Amino acid sequence: MRSRGLRRLALAAGAALALTGCAGTAGPAASPPAAPSSTAPAASPTSAPAAPAPSSLDPAAVPAPTAVSIPALGVAQDLIGLGVAEDGTAEVPTDFADVGWFTPGGRPGARGPTVLMGHVDSTAGPAVFYDLRELTPGDTVQLTVADGSTATYTVTGTEQVAKDTFPTAAVFGATTEDVLRLITCTGAFDAGARSYTDNLVVSAVRSG
Repeated sequence: MRSRGLRRLALAAGAALALTGCAGTAGPAASPPAAPSSTAPAASPTSAPAAPAPSSLDPAAVPAPTAVSIPALGVAQDLIGLGVAEDGTAEVPTDFADVGWFTPGGRPGARGPTVLMGHVDSTAGPAVFYDLRELTPGDTVQLTVADGSTATYTVTGTEQVAKDTFPTAAVFGATTEDVLRLITCTGAFDAGARSYTDNLVVSAVRSG
């Protein structure tokens, strides 16, 4: 079925995400982002995704998100679509100011996490998600949807995960709630790979 095919594609691309460069430069311009302060975990590498709630919604029929606003960080950006690259990895934005929506994943109001990705920095300085680590439980993230509505999500936790053990199923897998994941890079900078060693995952649940 179409929805199952999209889910398999999202999971495969999610695994590859941990291997892609987040900075994509010779080195970071700013100090490497510190690990987030201890909060409720966003996703556990050892946990399995929750069983999806029964739904007749075809994700493709649900309006797509078009913009994101994170008031606590002063971020307000239109979203660009991200898919799967020819090598099987998840695409990342080519512009360090862009926030991308992983289109094979979920949409606001549909089953499965809506996943947004953005860079942490570049040789020119901090990028759009540089301050993502500052989000704490209770902060809100708003998505503008193509039908003109707004979906509000409340942050529940953050987690720093190594890219080589990225918890794909927990981050990209089906959920019983309408959830949002925000992903960027963090940890030590690997000059050889030209990227950070870890990913920062912020999780939020639909609240309005």
